[in-house]
Amino acid sequence: MSASNPAVKTADSRDPNTSPPEPELHPLVYEQRCKDFWMFLIILRCINAMCVRTFFQPDEYFQSLEPAWQMAFGSDSGAWITWEWQYQLRSSLHPALFAVIYYVANRSMTFISIFPQIRAMALSVLPNIVQAFFAGAGDYYTWQLAERIYGQGSNAGWAALLMTVFSPWQWFCSTRTFSNCVETTLTIAALYYWPWSISLDPTPKSSAEPTKSLEEPAATPARISTFESSKSINNLRIALLLAGTACILRPTNGLIWFPIVMPVVNRIFSSSTRMNTSDYVILIREAIFCGSVILLISGISDRLYFGEWTFPPYQWLNFNVNQDLAVFYGRNDWHYYLSQGFPLLLTTFLPFGLWGILRATTTDTNSIPFLLCTILLTTITSLSLIAHKEVRFIYPLLPILHVLAAPSIWSFFHTTTTITTHPPPFPSTPVTKTATIINHKLLLTFLVAVNVMISGYTTLYHQRGVLSVLTFLRQDFEAHHLTPRGAPLPATQNETFAAFLMPCHSTPWRSQLFHPSFHAWALTCDPPIHIPAGTPERLTYLDEADRFYADPVRFLKEEVGGRERPWPRYVVGFEGIEGVLKSYYKEVMGKGFMVRERWRGGNTDWIDDERRKGDVVVWEFGEVDA
Repeated sequence: MSASNPAVKTADSRDPNTSPPEPELHPLVYEQRCKDFWMFLIILRCINAMCVRTFFQPDEYFQSLEPAWQMAFGSDSGAWITWEWQYQLRSSLHPALFAVIYYVANRSMTFISIFPQIRAMALSVLPNIVQAFFAGAGDYYTWQLAERIYGQGSNAGWAALLMTVFSPWQWFCSTRTFSNCVETTLTIAALYYWPWSISLDPTPKSSAEPTKSLEEPAATPARISTFESSKSINNLRIALLLAGTACILRPTNGLIWFPIVMPVVNRIFSSSTRMNTSDYVILIREAIFCGSVILLISGISDRLYFGEWTFPPYQWLNFNVNQDLAVFYGRNDWHYYLSQGFPLLLTTFLPFGLWGILRATTTDTNSIPFLLCTILLTTITSLSLIAHKEVRFIYPLLPILHVLAAPSIWSFFHTTTTITTHPPPFPSTPVTKTATIINHKLLLTFLVAVNVMISGYTTLYHQRGVLSVLTFLRQDFEAHHLTPRGAPLPATQNETFAAFLMPCHSTPWRSQLFHPSFHAWALTCDPPIHIPAGTPERLTYLDEADRFYADPVRFLKEEVGGRERPWPRYVVGFEGIEGVLKSYYKEVMGKGFMVRERWRGGNTDWIDDERRKGDVVVWEFGEVDA
């Protein structure tokens, strides 16, 4: 499982923070250790996935699971396809992964006659179990990259592994079905397999080398081929395939690879650092081959989904540049990633991450840690120029931050000392042992406890109501509309079961509701694509959700009750709209009718959107009981 390269420049072997405290293991022993940790991390992330009971952002569902649901079950399945997919702004590769899982799992369960109610429960959690595999792989390659940089069995390697396991952000986000989560795993795995020697200057630098006369020609260092073995070529191929896939899923991933590829290009113009011609031939050949494979697979997938040949990365760039639509979803300060992004990603590891970055910038510029630091600076600087910012956009940088912070956090909490003893009988030969002492135990215990509490709060409590309500609705629908064996009741097939009067995409959709006969509608928030950018109409544009919250009663009177928005059995919303519903229903229906509370669930104690404050409530309308 190791991809060691003797030409890769690692940390100084005399550094106690990075040097291996144990003798080098036999390759078979080390391989078995890697397999054991691989299984441990996969199992850990599966448990992690089952513990996530909260909502984060809509893209977790609407940019992955909803189109996947449509791919697997057809256009009549009730999946909510947002405007981005209608304008071909997203690659279909990511949802295609879950579509295959949906299709195979559902057909298998149908074949053995599992009731729809059970299938609904299984399919609602299955994508997160699949994502747990990617999350565990991301943890594994974070550890492996640290070991490749700092040495096999190094203290810093163990520190990187512990950091990614105890990271609150990883526990909160890594098993969610964002494309950013897959991108993160693809990126750190590609960085591990990347042949770093081609991005570093191979010329040795030593002040102790004697000065030669001006007449004596400088000796040209012997060029060692980077790709001497089939293993090195295979590692290059894996790195290119992973990096290319990440760039197709998220075009901004190219910013991560720019600082790595540019040194390779620069070496062409320097006779002292230029690689062998055979290395360039292999590099170009593999880049063309891997790029062609990725583009072919992506193109076929998009052709099958969209019905025509298209290239989503270009469409995405065109819309964001010409339409300026990203601002429609929020504008952030230029320092957002520095003042909020890094603190949210690193939490209690923030001081060690910052010190790790500083340490990398002040060490040898011809080293992997320095290149990793340039990746951070390049990516953060470039993304900070874009008005709309989200923490998950820089999520692929988190494993890099863990790798850079690992030596600092290990040296802060551990001290390595040498102990010499004289075993009896005396006189005897002294025995020298190396011992590791844990420092700041109280602080270490406190930081671990804080991380555990943050992880538990964000995955079990914060914004849990918007998921719990869908479980209630699905089970209530099954009780009213299905027989015990899951067959639909004909008399209830056309009923609109629920309406969601909430900010758009406040809850998941068909991936949790499951049943295609579960008819429901919700407020939308499509951007003003039809209005030219920079016009007064664009600035004053109100989407459907904005119109509802601007004047709820008027919206209910004018836009609800027709063919597209029929009155449902249940209305779902945050508790703040209860007064509006009661006054409206009393005005329209008159006496003898009332609004009943059918279900209520706590959501969170704090949130930055006033419209989302309070409990999530399900109301039903009916006559006053006699």
